[in-house]
Amino acid sequence: MVLKATVSAFIVTVLGLLAMLLTQDADMDLVYGAFCVSPYFLVITLIYFHFNKLRKRCNVFEKPSIVFEGIYSFLYYFIFSTLLPVLLFVGTLGDAYEHKIYADLGGVISEMFPLILILSIFLSLFSSITFVWGLKSWTALILTFLACILFTVLVSIFSTVGREVREAERERQDQADNLKEGRFEWAAAMSNPAGYPVQLYKGTFIFPKDKNYEFTFSEGNTVNYHAKWGEAGAETYKRIMSLPKAIDVTWYSFSENTFYQFHDTIDYNKLLTLFKQPYIERRINSDVEEHYNKIIFGFAPGGGLVVWAGGSGYRQVEIGQYQAKKIDIGRKVSDSKEMVYGDLFNQEWRNKVLTDTMIIPLAIQMAKKNQPIPNDYWKKLGAAYTWNPKFVVAPEIKTYDAIFRYFNAERFAFDERAQNIVAEKRRIPQHIYVKWYDKNQNRCAVNFEFDETDIFNKFKAFFDRDKNIKAEMEISVDTQNGRATARLKNAEHELLLMETQIIAYGEKF
Repeated sequence: MVLKATVSAFIVTVLGLLAMLLTQDADMDLVYGAFCVSPYFLVITLIYFHFNKLRKRCNVFEKPSIVFEGIYSFLYYFIFSTLLPVLLFVGTLGDAYEHKIYADLGGVISEMFPLILILSIFLSLFSSITFVWGLKSWTALILTFLACILFTVLVSIFSTVGREVREAERERQDQADNLKEGRFEWAAAMSNPAGYPVQLYKGTFIFPKDKNYEFTFSEGNTVNYHAKWGEAGAETYKRIMSLPKAIDVTWYSFSENTFYQFHDTIDYNKLLTLFKQPYIERRINSDVEEHYNKIIFGFAPGGGLVVWAGGSGYRQVEIGQYQAKKIDIGRKVSDSKEMVYGDLFNQEWRNKVLTDTMIIPLAIQMAKKNQPIPNDYWKKLGAAYTWNPKFVVAPEIKTYDAIFRYFNAERFAFDERAQNIVAEKRRIPQHIYVKWYDKNQNRCAVNFEFDETDIFNKFKAFFDRDKNIKAEMEISVDTQNGRATARLKNAEHELLLMETQIIAYGEKF
C-alpha cells in the first residue's frame, strides 16, 4: 500500500502539471516555472496519499467515497496551491532583488489564480480517482493511470482546438479593430531607376493619430541592387501600424551627389481606400483574396518622389507624384581611403556604389556615361488619359486572364468576368499579356510589348484632338488567323497600336 501510494503521488504530480500546461499557451518561462515548483507539489501529493487520519475518522478509508475524495482533494490542493505564493513571499524576505517580484502578494495571487485553479482541479481529479479505485491493486492502478494518460491526451486535443478557435476569434477581432482604427499590416520599400542609386538618410512616417515612427530601409540592403523603377527593393520590417498622412524623408542621390528632402502630406485617403478593400485575383485552381500590404517610395533624379501602393497579388497603384527640395546636410565627407559599407559620408562607399556592377550593371554604366540626367523623364511616365480596356475574343475562349503593366510601374489584372469596365484616367500600357487554354488544355497567349516612343506618340496623337476625349483600348484575339490586335477606338476615330501573333505554348504549359 505504501509503495503504491508513493508511486501514485509521483505520477499524479507529473500528470497534473502536464495537464495544466496543456491547457495554456505555454511558453518556455511557464514550462520552466512548472519544473521549479514540481518538488513542492510532489511533497503535498505525497502527503495527500499518506495522510489518512481524516479519512479514518470519516469512515471513508476502507470504503473510499468519490464524492468525499473529490471535495476533500480539491480543497486540499487549492489551499496548498494558494499557499505557494505566500511561501515565496516569506522565503524571499532576505533577498531584495527576488522579493520585489512577490512584494505585491495580492497581485501575485490574483495573476496566478487561473493556474492555481486549473492545477487544483487536475490534481484533485487524478488523486481522487486513484485513491478511490486505483490503490485496490497493481492491476487497477495501472489501468487507472492509463485512463488518466488518455484523459490528458484528450485535454491536449481539446485545448489545442480551443486555443486555435480563440486565436482565430482574437485575430478576427483585432483585424476588425485595426480596420476601424485605420491600422494595417504593411511594410515600406524603396525604389529607384536603374543606374541612379539612392540611399535613405533619414525617414519618419507621420500618422493621423499615432506617434510618429522613424524608419530605415536598411533592414534589407542599404542600396538597391539591379534596381528597376517601381519595383520594391530594400524594405522596412512588416508590422501593424497606421497609414502615413505625411512623410519626412531625406535621401542621397549618388549620381547627382545631392541630398533631397520631402516633408509634406501624401494622399492618405487614397491609401486608406485601397488598404481597406480586399480584391480577388485568379490563380491556377481558384480565386484568392488579396490585399494591399506595401507602400513603395520611388526616388528619382531631380528630387522626384513617386508613391505606390503594392498588393499581395499583382496589383500596384500610384498614389501620387511629389517634388522634394535640395538640401545641404553640412557634414564633411571623409577623405579616408578605407571603404565603410553604408556610410554616406565615406567617399570610397560613394565610389563603390557608382561603379559596382551588382548595383549598376555595366551596360547601364556605359550607356549613361557622359549623358545628362533626364530629370523630368520619370514624371512624364505618369502621363494619363481617359480610356478603358475592352476584350473581343474568339467564341471558343471562355476564360482568360489579362495582365497590364504600365510605364509608370502600375499593374492590374483583368479576366473575362470584368465586363463594362469604366473609362477613367489610366496610364499608358507598357506590356499587356493575355493568356487562355484551348480545348485541349494547352496554354495560348498574346504578348503586347509596346515600344515606348511609339506608344507615347500614338496616345498623344489620338487624345490631343479633344481635351475631353475618351476611348476604348480594344484587345482583339482571332484564333482563326492566329493574330491579335490592340487599338484605340471611339465613335469618331480608330488607331492601331500593335498587331501580334498568338503564341501556342503546347503541352509543356
